[in-house]
Amino acid sequence: MCIYFPYKQISNMSQSKNISSPFATGGGGSRFENCILASFVVLMLSGGHAPCLPCYPIVKVKPQGRIDGFETDDLIVYVENPQTKEQRKLICQIKHSVAITNSDTEFGKVIQAAWNDFNNSTIFTKNKDALALITSLLSKTDIECVKYLLEQARATASADEFFKHIEQANFSSDTARDKLQVIQNYLKTVNKGVELSQEEIWNFLKHFHLLGYDLDIKSGVVLSLLHSHISQFQSENPECIWSIVLQYCMDINSQAGTITDEKLKKDLEDIWKIFKQNVKHKIPKHLSITYQNPKTDWKKHPDAIYLTLATLIGSWNEQNSNDIEIVTQLLGVDWQNKARNILNTPNTPLSVKNGIWEIQQQDELLSQLGSQLFDNNIEQFQSLAIMVLQEKDPAFELPVEDRFMANIWDKKPNIQKHCEMVWQTVWHCCVVKQKIAQIARKVKLKQFAKMRHINFCIMPIGFYGAA
Repeated sequence: MCIYFPYKQISNMSQSKNISSPFATGGGGSRFENCILASFVVLMLSGGHAPCLPCYPIVKVKPQGRIDGFETDDLIVYVENPQTKEQRKLICQIKHSVAITNSDTEFGKVIQAAWNDFNNSTIFTKNKDALALITSLLSKTDIECVKYLLEQARATASADEFFKHIEQANFSSDTARDKLQVIQNYLKTVNKGVELSQEEIWNFLKHFHLLGYDLDIKSGVVLSLLHSHISQFQSENPECIWSIVLQYCMDINSQAGTITDEKLKKDLEDIWKIFKQNVKHKIPKHLSITYQNPKTDWKKHPDAIYLTLATLIGSWNEQNSNDIEIVTQLLGVDWQNKARNILNTPNTPLSVKNGIWEIQQQDELLSQLGSQLFDNNIEQFQSLAIMVLQEKDPAFELPVEDRFMANIWDKKPNIQKHCEMVWQTVWHCCVVKQKIAQIARKVKLKQFAKMRHINFCIMPIGFYGAA
């Protein structure tokens, strides 16, 4: 008995199937998604942090978020502030490859889902939560231009500033403007054909992130970093731990489950213990050296007398020749070189900023070094203090409404061109005098009595300066 098949049917059976990408036919997309999920679980176990969010511990990882109301539903990562218990979310769509063009429907779906979640206040908190497209394959143009747009949105203070940067020729490229137009086109489609305002677009782009993961290959950088994380807790065979975590994530993902630290402790007890109970090695106490900042005995310092005299002045401007002249008169030496040497001494009382030198802890220094002072030092300080305090500020010769123009009219004091030394001198004459009185009882300074004359200078000059 012969069986005859129609010729057309035999002809179709003889044709070969079209060859497809092994990544597509072998479930590469699903594996890539599970690898992303597993990477966040490893970070949760090892104390790592999620991108795009503050460096809070990861407390929950949720795949398949559609059941909880998320349209960007591939992966939701929760972090929590240990002190305030405030939670934030990274809401992720995972696409192995995508093209940011008007013809790529997959990218259009990503934007649509992200926009809907962005405007859903029950699942997304603006200025706290983040949206992300996680992918592996992007063109060079998409990587450079779209990341540039997103970072510009986060760096600018307003929508006007953002669009000004993007629209400015030579500041942003034409390709970047084209990519922005692609995103605007999809947002317009999502908004039922109505153009969004610049403010709405800028606000959305601030919250949207483009993240690249090369977990689709075994020789990728991200997998190497994950192995390094694991090796901090288990140096032997980190690949094995990664495989166990990956298989666990595949099982959870297939059931749209939720992964928490408590669940990992129950489901992967041995793995959990490796991360949570492994004691990190520390240097034994008997081998460690505690550095103690050495303290300088200023009484024994070779320049103790000069430091004591400089303490009476308190502050000076090294860029002001009049200040330097007064300091030199009191100290009788080139003090600036000595001051720089003291500045590099441990526990130095000197500080300098923008040419303004100051001596810290004057009271304490005078208590320690007061015995270095003699009658002639006090007498000389008295003379210089009176000279500084009695100089009238030429600015007050101008009408009140013109005094702010004193510098333009060259109405400047002759002795000092800034008020730092004046007010430091006032302070020292009023306050340091009490310290000198205590010192005088010990070293019997005769000239201390003459210091009272300074008080008569302070009051009128103080009121004059405040006029």
